[in-house]
Amino acid sequence: MTVRDLVVDLCTEHLDALGGDPVSLQTLVRLLAACGVAEPSARVAAAALRRAGWLGATRRGRETLVLPTALLRESVAARGERIQRRLDPWDGQWRMVVYSVPETDRAARERVRRGLARAGFGPLAPATWVSPHPSALDEVHAELAGERTSRLDLLTAHVADPRLSDVDLAARCWDLPRLAAAWSHVFDRLCAVAGQVPQGPAALALHLRLRADLRAVLAADPLLPAALQPPGWPARDVRDAWADTGARLAAAARAHVADVLRSPVVRTAVA
Repeated sequence: MTVRDLVVDLCTEHLDALGGDPVSLQTLVRLLAACGVAEPSARVAAAALRRAGWLGATRRGRETLVLPTALLRESVAARGERIQRRLDPWDGQWRMVVYSVPETDRAARERVRRGLARAGFGPLAPATWVSPHPSALDEVHAELAGERTSRLDLLTAHVADPRLSDVDLAARCWDLPRLAAAWSHVFDRLCAVAGQVPQGPAALALHLRLRADLRAVLAADPLLPAALQPPGWPARDVRDAWADTGARLAAAARAHVADVLRSPVVRTAVA
């Protein structure tokens, strides 16, 4: 989790939900302080997001006002759509990418691997990656469009060896025990607050940090179809707990943000 992640979630999960009006940079600093973020770090993160085009800025007197841009909102929406596509029913086919990058270009090879991982692929062999998702080939084509590889084959395949099941193949391509442990850690944190959701700054801090934990696990999880998941896969429990406890925590966090926006200190700052 980075301070930039916290700013993005604060803007898209809370400030947008409360109207999406520009807020003073001082307000962002005050809200992020609940997460233990020092003012210099908050200002550096906001400046980086402005350079990336994810935050816009205007002036009101001597105060800088910031707001999420359409580019940021589109990026967040695209991430949600990508996750939703991976939840579609499995058609029983594997999508396969076979690539070749010159041995001398290690940086390109690492970029290809990161792009494949972002597109939901796992390594079956060093230069052969697979994914069960129908949309995976389109995603990886977009991810690697700018890479100059000496070979890039996009294929659809199925398991023909009776000694190897689809579940076995999935277990070879992803570290499922490590992912299960990560999901279980998030679930345990949700259970710890299920009985009594905190209020005020503590609610905001916990909500943003839990969202960051969820995003980190989701980034590593290929979101395997149910037919390929090990028994007792904990992501299902996390989904149900987030729908309940996460929603109550988000409401408490948003109430705190609304209180801060209404406070006389903030109104004076943006006047």
